[in-house]
Amino acid sequence: MRPILPEAGHATEFGNIENEGIMTIRFGLLGAGRIGKVHARAVAANPKARLMAVADADEKAAKEISSNYGAEVRTIDAIEKADDIDAVIICTPTDTHAELIERFAKAGKAIFCEKPIHLDVKRVEKCLAVVEKTKATLMVGFNRRFDPHFAAVRKAIDDGAIGTVEMVTITSRDPGPPPLDYIARSGGIFRDMTIHDFDMARFLLGEEPVSVSAHASVLVDKKIGAAGDFDSVSVILETKS
Repeated sequence: MRPILPEAGHATEFGNIENEGIMTIRFGLLGAGRIGKVHARAVAANPKARLMAVADADEKAAKEISSNYGAEVRTIDAIEKADDIDAVIICTPTDTHAELIERFAKAGKAIFCEKPIHLDVKRVEKCLAVVEKTKATLMVGFNRRFDPHFAAVRKAIDDGAIGTVEMVTITSRDPGPPPLDYIARSGGIFRDMTIHDFDMARFLLGEEPVSVSAHASVLVDKKIGAAGDFDSVSVILETKS
């Protein structure tokens, strides 16, 4: 499923804060874990953005981000109703994404949500129907297509600079395994990590796979296997061409 990009979505009026002539989008952050900290830094580094509030069931984690970036600790309910928040970044566990997207679409907030929207495709479709009905702006966190290096590869393909594409090889590695409590709710390495590679393959090739084969092993950390997941996988996608 391709992410709904802002330029392809619906316009939203943002921000009442003006900083040296730059209109600022005011964000609420839902989830103060590993990826939440990454997004908090990104918002803080952007002169067109301001982190207004952070919500997390772990109050200590929420307070850490709030103190680092001058945001308030609020509940999700409070952020949903807030007049001083234009957009939210959803970094909560996977099984909460669809519900939160629907809530904030109905609340009139723009939404950036970490992938995946849900582990069940029918639930994803139901969620996106709400987004369409409310005309909300939604973007899903397939960040790699915005990376300059990947974008350069796509441009080289589009420009014909490398000729006919016959094979694409994508290799992804994390610097270390995720926490075991994260694995329990992530949906597994295929839906949580290789989903980026599936998106990148579609982005570069411009066509859908017609067959998929996959192999998986536990080679790095036996605890990951005991948790029901894998740490090393290989996938082959074949397209029509």
